[in-house]
Amino acid sequence: MSRNFSYDQLQKKLEALEEELAELRKSRQTLVEGEQFLRNIAENSLAGIYVVQNGMFRFLNANATSFAGYGPEELIGKDSYYIVHAEDRAMVKQNARAMLRGERKSPYEFRIISKKKEVRWIMETVVSISYNGKRAILGNSMDITERKMAEEALQESEQRLADIIEFLPDATFAIDLEGKIIAWNRATEELTGVKADKVVGKGKYAHSLPWWGIRRPMLIDLVLKPDFKFEKTFTKFLKKEKDLLVAETEVPGIRISGRNAYLWGKASPLYDRKGNIVGAIEVIRDITEHKMAEEALLKRERELEIKSNELKEMNVALNVLLKHREEDKEELEERLLANVKELVLPYVEELKKGIIDERRQTFVRILESNLKNIISPFGRKISSKYMNLTDREIRVADLIKEGKPSKEIADLLCITESAINIYRYRIRKKLGLCKTHNLKVYLSSLASAKAFSLPTVL
Repeated sequence: MSRNFSYDQLQKKLEALEEELAELRKSRQTLVEGEQFLRNIAENSLAGIYVVQNGMFRFLNANATSFAGYGPEELIGKDSYYIVHAEDRAMVKQNARAMLRGERKSPYEFRIISKKKEVRWIMETVVSISYNGKRAILGNSMDITERKMAEEALQESEQRLADIIEFLPDATFAIDLEGKIIAWNRATEELTGVKADKVVGKGKYAHSLPWWGIRRPMLIDLVLKPDFKFEKTFTKFLKKEKDLLVAETEVPGIRISGRNAYLWGKASPLYDRKGNIVGAIEVIRDITEHKMAEEALLKRERELEIKSNELKEMNVALNVLLKHREEDKEELEERLLANVKELVLPYVEELKKGIIDERRQTFVRILESNLKNIISPFGRKISSKYMNLTDREIRVADLIKEGKPSKEIADLLCITESAINIYRYRIRKKLGLCKTHNLKVYLSSLASAKAFSLPTVL
């Protein structure tokens, strides 16, 4: 059966086809513009963008090829693992498959070999797409070689720092800007009893636990971030200049000789080559024994002060006793003198009046002279002031003072006149008199002077 269409029907159908064709043309133009837009984005993206289909590169933007030093035309059609480092290919395949299955979200890192045979680091993510109507993989990558080199340099720097401080005699440890321990030397292990492999890499004030028994800031943290609240917990800041802190304090986490350890510490920031702070380091020294010696010394000084005060008090008491003794001595002397004057001399005077021969008369005169010497202040004064005079010299000096000539003195003492002259010479010498001095006048001046007294004991 044939179908007959009227002219109007054909005209309408033709117009509908023309409209549909126009829509198709418009859609195609939009698709072309969209593809061009996406291509422009891909070509000008800072990231490396590429498409892999059937294991081969189908599209690469300039950045994707520049990472390895190739041009896009050099890699199109080549295996997608062509530039991947041989040692990393298995790892890249595993991570890419996990990301395509949705099992991995974070980017993964791997090495590539450039056209110049240089090793470079790439960070990458992949997603599944449709390309020219077929399944493909869209990759986004970034060259992170400089960052990896910086990380490796930092790791090397940290390792060098650890090697340097490992054999320092004082306990020394270091942290990075995140507060993680990056070094913990042997001296620190010995002082804290904590091994380095138990704490290195740990943060959240893990370094304070062996010292304080709790997580809290230490000097090493305060040089990076001052905190007045914790600064007050240290016994005494010895120095605080710019970014350097030095302190002494008692810590409860370590006990030495049955008591809390007393430690001296110094902390300062760590800088990189550009002067940027990358962490901090602290040196700790055990000064417990030194502090105990100081305390013992202070205790001894206090004890000596007490003893000194006691000695002063005893000295005062001794002075009082000596003063009383001098007073008693003077009183005794006065009684003796009074008794001689009152009870002895009167009888000597009576003997002189009696009828006795010349020899006995001489003995009486000698007895009288000796008794007067005993009670005379001259004898006491001259014997006290000039302790090197003998008893006989003192007796001769007393008779010279009385104006007795040498012959009479010799008769009274029953010695020769020449012996008296020798005594005169010795007396002048011991008294320090020269020839121009009159011996009798000098001795008389001593007799008239105030009584000589011994110095008081202090």
